[in-house]
Amino acid sequence: MAHEIVAALARTPLAEGLDEEELGRLARNGRVEHWPEDAVVMEEGAMGPRLVVVLSGAAEIVKTAADGTVHILATVGPGTVLGEMSLLQSAPRSATVRATQAMRLFAMDHDTFSGMIQDGDPAAYKLSHRIARVLAARVDELNKRVVDLLARRPSEPAEELARIRQELFTRWDF
Repeated sequence: MAHEIVAALARTPLAEGLDEEELGRLARNGRVEHWPEDAVVMEEGAMGPRLVVVLSGAAEIVKTAADGTVHILATVGPGTVLGEMSLLQSAPRSATVRATQAMRLFAMDHDTFSGMIQDGDPAAYKLSHRIARVLAARVDELNKRVVDLLARRPSEPAEELARIRQELFTRWDF
């Protein structure tokens, strides 16, 4: 099973620069979780101190708007990484992940990852660097979307733009 997890991690964007031995250490420090269809894997507003990689199955990412309307943001499957920010900080989840099929996930929690950092494990440092690069790309994309929004709605009040920008920010971290 460890080989399967190493292979799954190697296919994610977060694995760039990590060798097989480093991926093996990450795999040994995590665990496999099983979730049935319709299970809530991560819940919006709940503390989410773990990263997961979908090994099998599928899920939808949903966000509830202020008016109670539920929006499906994405559908995800094998190879998808969710909760990257949770390894770096403990913060409430910004969206819900609901299994649309039975799922098997690789999971690593914040405390375990922090322990790897404290022990000076290069795999944890490299993973942190990759997470930072992924998040920087998301911020760049968000900034482009905000500029596009401003160009299309130049007369919209600043408060509304701030609300929309915040909504866009929350869509990036599952």
